Amino acid sequence: MSFALGTPISARIRPWKYDWIVKPDFLMISAIDFMQNPKLFTTIKRTGIHEYLEWDGSLVCDSGAFSAINRKKKITPSIDLLKDYYRELINQDPEIIKITLDYPDDKIVSNYLELQPYEIQPVIPYDQLQILDQIVSEVGFPAWNFIGRLVPLMRGGSGYKERLFEALYTFKSKLESLSSTQKTKIWALGVGAPSIILEVLSEVDGCDSSRWRITASNMVMLPDGGERGIGNRTKWRGTHHRIEDGTEKQRVISILRQIDSLSGGIETLDSSLHETALPKQLKDKFEVNLPQIGSLIEKIRDPDLEVTVYELELLFRTSGNLRLVFNYIAALNYKLDDNSRIHIGKN
Repeated sequence: MSFALGTPISARIRPWKYDWIVKPDFLMISAIDFMQNPKLFTTIKRTGIHEYLEWDGSLVCDSGAFSAINRKKKITPSIDLLKDYYRELINQDPEIIKITLDYPDDKIVSNYLELQPYEIQPVIPYDQLQILDQIVSEVGFPAWNFIGRLVPLMRGGSGYKERLFEALYTFKSKLESLSSTQKTKIWALGVGAPSIILEVLSEVDGCDSSRWRITASNMVMLPDGGERGIGNRTKWRGTHHRIEDGTEKQRVISILRQIDSLSGGIETLDSSLHETALPKQLKDKFEVNLPQIGSLIEKIRDPDLEVTVYELELLFRTSGNLRLVFNYIAALNYKLDDNSRIHIGKN
């Protein structure tokens, strides 16, 4: 089973390049980044996508349709531009997986057929399975079937797993009804969060998630699922949970110590962590006097010293790099063996 971490192409922080850290099976990039920044595509043509990303593994490139629609980006995905991008990416990496433009709804099939020369794979919205009939009748079974628009099913509180897996089972049943002998791979787009990844991968052949980056703006992810805010004023989609004192706090400290040990020092991840005094921008975010970052790192390293939840939040708030590396490890925690895996809130 395959798991991809979604990343902006021009992202500055790239944890996968560290030789001490676990790697995903794929990186997933989006053509929307090229559409928003044409100069980036020029750079990629010159340097190569793998060299630019500092990644020598497998790649998936999506069309950017969901990102444009869901995040209301002021850009409409262009099929003509996609042809240019996919042509160049194929030249650089013949094995890259490219997925079709599933926008607008009434052109999903025609977009797929138009992009066929670029060895495209279809995205089928979970609630529009009749598209599969058209695709199979026109060109046969694709190597991969990407089931899309699943992310909204994960929102809305309790019952999200039931909604998600009902959509996956219905999709699989549809494929089986079209052929009991023809087997194709299924990829569930966007639903590889730590809380559910093992369950999803037991039902499909691949999935992905960008959640490790989305949450890192002001939160950290827990390896067994859930997010925690870092500061009293945290607001992110209505989430106000903070790191819980006790076992959960100790597990978070364990991950930080693991990062510190493997990386050769937490302070190597970010220049902000070299500060002898606190960065000025933090003084407006907290209401009490703050300890020095260097002293706090030393406290985390010493198992005999007590580290408060507040101090953990301070450390995370100081360094965006550290939040990203922490979330990256949380996202890939399932890939570690039992002895290395971190279980938040469990003895």
